[in-house]
Amino acid sequence: MGSYIDWMRSCYFITVTALPAISVPAGFTPEGLPVGLQIVGRHQDDWGVLQIAHAFEQVNGIDNRFPAIA
Repeated sequence: MGSYIDWMRSCYFITVTALPAISVPAGFTPEGLPVGLQIVGRHQDDWGVLQIAHAFEQVNGIDNRFPAIA
């Protein structure tokens, strides 16, 4: 994305819906930049969103990986 404001659009569009959402790490680009996944749930289903995020992190195994330091 061209700027920080462009990137923020992907976040605030979900925020204005008032639905529960969480971002989880999903990996790295070939250049080593972090990539995330935003999970959005049903109205007032915060617990469900947390469960899905936890399950994704367990399967993905990204929690112990870090980008290379330049």
